[in-house]
Amino acid sequence: MILALFLLPVSKASGVDIHEFCAHKTTFEMRTTNVIKRCNEDEISLGSGPITASLTAPKALNETLENRFRTAQASAAKEGVNLQITSGYRSIERQRFLFDQAVQKYGSYKTAAKWVAPPEISNHPLGLAIDVNYPNDPKAAKWLEVNGYKFGLCRVFKNEWWHFEGNIAPGWKCPKLLKDARALLQS
Repeated sequence: MILALFLLPVSKASGVDIHEFCAHKTTFEMRTTNVIKRCNEDEISLGSGPITASLTAPKALNETLENRFRTAQASAAKEGVNLQITSGYRSIERQRFLFDQAVQKYGSYKTAAKWVAPPEISNHPLGLAIDVNYPNDPKAAKWLEVNGYKFGLCRVFKNEWWHFEGNIAPGWKCPKLLKDARALLQS
């Protein structure tokens, strides 16, 4: 078997222009560079694409997701908006506990999954989801819903104004909202 690897030149002339998004480590000012130039030493990378699951079991929030949020948080603060992560990484055991509580509260697996994702489909145990300003500040979370795409953060579910994931590259358009977590059970 022969494995061929083709690298496309990264330039406007070639029609391929791959960007990396960087933020200053202390001010969180964001800028764009290309993947060849990379981020400077005083910057953190926000990545160049959607954030995907690690091959190892995480024990914390994904670093790129946290960096994207901190950059959005700094931008929001300039407009007088206070964004806070109220929940992020959860162990699979914690997600199972929350889901089991929801089953008791709502009476069935299917109804519970409307409000709490089962651990096998939740991105919280993967460190790839954050809940923002829940339960008391939907107005601040609305700022992130409107502006989050700039940082690669999107609201995911129609019924959860607080739930965001790094499922796009910074600057890309966010996908259509899913009705609720049950939509993931059907895919």
